[in-house]
Amino acid sequence: MHQLPIEQQILLIAELAALLILCVRLWLDGLQRIYPYFFVYLVLQLVQTLIPVLVPLESRLYRDLFVTSEALIVAFYALVVMELYSVILRNLQGIARISKRYVRIALVLAAVIALLPLRLENNSSTLTGYLFTFERTVMSIFVVFVLLISAFLVYYPVPLGRNVIVYLAGYATFFLTTTTVTLIDNLGYFWTRLLGGVDMAVFVACLILWLLMLNRQGETKRVVVGHQWNPSDEGRLLAQLEAINASLLRSANK
Repeated sequence: MHQLPIEQQILLIAELAALLILCVRLWLDGLQRIYPYFFVYLVLQLVQTLIPVLVPLESRLYRDLFVTSEALIVAFYALVVMELYSVILRNLQGIARISKRYVRIALVLAAVIALLPLRLENNSSTLTGYLFTFERTVMSIFVVFVLLISAFLVYYPVPLGRNVIVYLAGYATFFLTTTTVTLIDNLGYFWTRLLGGVDMAVFVACLILWLLMLNRQGETKRVVVGHQWNPSDEGRLLAQLEAINASLLRSANK
């Protein structure tokens, strides 16, 4: 490793080990076929984690490899969000269709909006600066959709496989932390080391959660998260959800 603070070196080793074991675990359990975008995203994270181990941080090669890998990871942030919507709304095709349509439109608009003000940003004079400016805007949109699907599951008692809940919980925690760190980091260089350590620590915690909880058995074990404060309302809410779904299906088929 090259010139990372000691605490980040320790976290980087933990992240590397957790990513490697998690990728192998998902492959052996066959979960890479069920969550392909999530699996490729983890592989990309593994590759990016290896870069500072093998390449000096001050070199141009490190910058080019980091920018390339980060651009791919940002693209897979979007694909993972789409995958989460697909697996959560798998049995609600009417709601799934309209949700994915709006997600796609919003992501395209976010990408266009993110590209417009690049030359006005103070940090956009470098390739890395352009990437961070673009990433900050696009990730803010991703956060909205992650929060929306999380709120949906908190309110509606939709039965899902345990793996789906763990997948969403870990991703939402990591993604919200990363986005918040990115926004706060723009306040000044003083925060960079502290925020970088926090971001890495949260990601390692999410990796450990996925490593412990994602498995073949989690695909068959059903879990209900929503409306736990009033379980007696479960039947009414599910009927309401089915009615909305049926109405959207009829509208789509006209």
